[in-house]
Amino acid sequence: MKRTNSPPSAYASWDASQTLSAPWTDATHLGSFVTLEAGDTIAREGERHDYFYLLRSGFVHSTIQRSNGSEFLLEIFGPGAIFGEGPAFADSPRPTTTRAVAPAILSRYRPADVAQQFSELPELATSLIQLLGFKNHMIVAKLAGVASAAPKERVIDLLLRVARLPSAQASKQLTVDLTHEQIGAMTALSRVTVTRTLNALAGHGLIETRARQVSIPNAPALRRFRDASP
Repeated sequence: MKRTNSPPSAYASWDASQTLSAPWTDATHLGSFVTLEAGDTIAREGERHDYFYLLRSGFVHSTIQRSNGSEFLLEIFGPGAIFGEGPAFADSPRPTTTRAVAPAILSRYRPADVAQQFSELPELATSLIQLLGFKNHMIVAKLAGVASAAPKERVIDLLLRVARLPSAQASKQLTVDLTHEQIGAMTALSRVTVTRTLNALAGHGLIETRARQVSIPNAPALRRFRDASP
């Protein structure tokens, strides 16, 4: 049975940013560039600082801490995503912890600096306003979607999403250059669960696994398998 009326996923903010971040991507003269390694923390929940970011390459995830001390995966950001703008402009504590899941390059902005550009480049302000409105509207539904998605669905969604990025399309066969640990960090699954899920998909002939890489020979078939829920 095909999935219908699915709640917004952990990728919702990334999707919204990709449609709105073009003015920021093009404005390379604004802000400063930051290079991160996998595991580097960008901001911690409760911290207060006046930066927000555009992710130019790599992947970042955003988590919140549960009452029992464990982390809950809230969002996944990829190239083109803008994040941290709300707390930066409001001068409020960070509601989430953000970390690089893979090596990443970001543009870092101070609100006071970019605000001076709004009169000359009003599209910068317009895109931020639209993005903030989207995030405020979708956050509750997104939490429900991340919590309820099955491991198979989470892993396949991630593979299909990363494989469609321009950097992953150099060859005819789609590839995802992520380790099992990185896939787990981006899907809120243990490495064991990721490995078990990938092995099951490989057993169906839908993917091929190698060291630090997953290949997808037939993306439409993998998508159909994901959508065929029991």
